[in-house]
Amino acid sequence: MVVFDGKDGAARRRSLYPDYKAHRKVKIRLNRSETVDKQDNQLQQLMRLVEYLEILPLTTITIDRAEADDVIAYMSEDYLKQKGSQVFIMSSDKDFLQLVNDRVHVWSPTKKKMFYAEDVVQDYGIPSYNFALYRALTGDDSDNIPGVSGLGEATLIKNFPQIVTTKMSVDEFYTYAKELAKTNKGKIYQKVLDAESDVRLYYEVVQLGVSGINTASKLKIVDLLEQDINRLAKIKFHTMLIEDSMTGAIKNVEMWLREVTTKLDQFALHG
Repeated sequence: MVVFDGKDGAARRRSLYPDYKAHRKVKIRLNRSETVDKQDNQLQQLMRLVEYLEILPLTTITIDRAEADDVIAYMSEDYLKQKGSQVFIMSSDKDFLQLVNDRVHVWSPTKKKMFYAEDVVQDYGIPSYNFALYRALTGDDSDNIPGVSGLGEATLIKNFPQIVTTKMSVDEFYTYAKELAKTNKGKIYQKVLDAESDVRLYYEVVQLGVSGINTASKLKIVDLLEQDINRLAKIKFHTMLIEDSMTGAIKNVEMWLREVTTKLDQFALHG
């Protein structure tokens, strides 16, 4: 399954936090029915990418007013959970680490590493079940979320050690932080308490899940997932590579198709 951000995908989060991803360049959305400027080479390439994906044994999903992150979270934590499926997410986006559990795993193509629950703790010092809270408190440059000033991973773990051992909601964390502040005089405690309203907002922004998907969108996702998976159109794939002068892009196309898509194609055939 390949998931793209939908039209106005970030609208919900920007309504909560207008600076969400404010420093990022504008992304081109992949809506093939949309009138486009044919001079825009990047857009043409993205549209062509979708055409390639549609002749491979994959399901492509784009849901209006929903970010890919939330669609993937919904599939992982609801639809595929009901089926008892093991889930493997491929993304370099650290936000997905909050979904990791005994059933959901994340492959990072940049780190070339599969993240299981123990790997999240090993790399970040924080368990996956508190990862969204950790991001809200310490910040996330990629989403333009500042977090609490002066609060990094090491400072958070040193001063609030229960975040490593106990699953916490924002309410539970702030109850805990207020108790600590009564007997500890470090400035970081007061900084965290003063930033409570901001942290609550950041948490709502960084948290992935079904709250980002409305009922109509959920039904559309389920409909797409229940449809037959595309079968591999090998001849069409070769033809498109020739049309795009990309026959040299894959060292051995037949070998690549056999190694990468054969199992997926068999899965598509047998469901």
